[in-house]
Amino acid sequence: MDLLAQLDELVANAPDPATGAAVQAIAPLLYEEAQRYGQTVYYILQTRDGQWQVITLEEQHPPHRQKNVIHAYGSRAMAEGACDEQVIPVPMPIIPLLFQLLAAEPVDSLMILEADGERGWEVGREWLLAQVRSILSAPPDMA
Repeated sequence: MDLLAQLDELVANAPDPATGAAVQAIAPLLYEEAQRYGQTVYYILQTRDGQWQVITLEEQHPPHRQKNVIHAYGSRAMAEGACDEQVIPVPMPIIPLLFQLLAAEPVDSLMILEADGERGWEVGREWLLAQVRSILSAPPDMA
């Protein structure tokens, strides 16, 4: 599914008109961000009960900060290579994935790993939230 179709579906599935209007307002941000990546669909690891697998990373050197991340794999094979019997790879379009990152409270970042295994990006949840807040707080003629 291409990016514009993903946006259309996200807006169409909004639970109410106010949420739909908010999604419509941030759609250009989601679209611009999604264009940075190599694919329109990634694979996330999900538990059997439908929860995303969140991995806690810790710096090896002081101050030993921790970060909770979700990995988005560029191919099913990459995702299957990271699986165990507790999780399964699930395809996820990039725009809904970025949108859901906004509400993934214990998560600090989305780690996007491209299928070539050579490239990857980190999308910080707080950075994305700040962009959304900026758009939603701007006067309508400025957004």
